[in-house]
Amino acid sequence: MCSFFDRDRLAHGVRTRAGNIAYARTAVEQVLLTQAVEQALVNLKVQLPEGVNVDVDATGLESGRSQLRMTNADRGAIDRPSRDIVYVRDIVAAELGRRGYRVSARDTESPYLVRVMAESFGTMQGSIFIGMPPVQSVLIPFSLPELTLYKRQNQSGYARLHLDLYDNRTGEFLGSTPKLVGRAYYNQYTVLILITWNRTDVTAPPVAGQ
Repeated sequence: MCSFFDRDRLAHGVRTRAGNIAYARTAVEQVLLTQAVEQALVNLKVQLPEGVNVDVDATGLESGRSQLRMTNADRGAIDRPSRDIVYVRDIVAAELGRRGYRVSARDTESPYLVRVMAESFGTMQGSIFIGMPPVQSVLIPFSLPELTLYKRQNQSGYARLHLDLYDNRTGEFLGSTPKLVGRAYYNQYTVLILITWNRTDVTAPPVAGQ
């Protein structure tokens, strides 16, 4: 008996608006997401005067976690902001700091607003399986484990964002950065049940048992 299965899905690990509970993110999924954002910011170029103070604001599509709207000065904050958007905002703020910009503290007036538009932030999973899936007898207590000839489990992290720039005093729109895209992957392979290995571009990936 041979089966072939291929699937893709977006993994969130959150409680959905309808009340369904998705699974918590694994360590692999977390590093896929964080490395995807870091990779996206490698090509970041901001057309602002060097060393100026900036407010950093982030927004994105609504998830089951919250209304996604957050600023570093808590302006217009909505109850229970998404941790994803808070993370994206803070990692962008840190990158701006490394490039010489000063991220404003609370109640500090800044001449510029940097709004992070998080267009996509998530993981995709897919698998290919050739072999016999697990068999469980309904009538008698009898079962067979999965017999794998070939199995590939793919996981990838994806982040896409851009930054909109505003004059914080007049509200004038000053421009946008190009779209910034980052990816990371972690694939697991099994051949003939016992032979397994991984391929990834993640730096220091998590390893079970270590």
